[in-house]
Amino acid sequence: MTDPHHESHHTVVLDVDGTLVDSVYLHVHAWVRAFHEVGLTVASHRIHAAIGMGGDRIVSHLAGEAAEASVGDEVRRRHDDLFDSVLGDVHPTAGCRRLMQALADRDCELVVASSANAETTDRLLDIAGISTLVSAVTTADDVPASKPHPAPVQQALDQAQGRALMMLGDAPWDGRAAREAGVAFVGLRTGGFSDEALRRVGASHVFDDPAEMLEHLDEVVERRAVVPG
Repeated sequence: MTDPHHESHHTVVLDVDGTLVDSVYLHVHAWVRAFHEVGLTVASHRIHAAIGMGGDRIVSHLAGEAAEASVGDEVRRRHDDLFDSVLGDVHPTAGCRRLMQALADRDCELVVASSANAETTDRLLDIAGISTLVSAVTTADDVPASKPHPAPVQQALDQAQGRALMMLGDAPWDGRAAREAGVAFVGLRTGGFSDEALRRVGASHVFDDPAEMLEHLDEVVERRAVVPG
């Protein structure tokens, strides 16, 4: 972790799954199997569209309130166990460490707003290789509601020293949370969502991956350096 007393000019809020690590389709498969194991069939494309939403919301969103009431906790437990079993297949997104270092070198404070639990988030940050660059982490364990609710983004910013510069994410749920929190949103295609879907929720820029964003970092920082509110 970086020095919490260091004063940064700007703060960048980071999503983790699909943004810093290539994990989205592993999550899709884990949810498909978890639902199947409790006797429910949910199509992969519907699950993919919900990735980035917190586990507290995803069961009712995909299978209804009755399923949430009867098997919600069991589906989440099975998903978590299944995803843990394939963590060895998770890798950083292209250019992740280099982009985070470049932001840190620009005196940006990096804070995390993740929909995963604390243990999984810590492991994914280690896989991404950026644990030492991050000053604060907010997870699903820390807030009463997960993304697309703005609470994770707001709490991450509350722990930061500098003014919000942008949120970096790969899913429309990230963009909606950023918009509700009054933070500029930059989207990555690494979650498998279309440019249209990301721009619809306010993405000012959309890049293939962190490596491409790094090539345009001057433009992004200059345009998003001042965020209203």
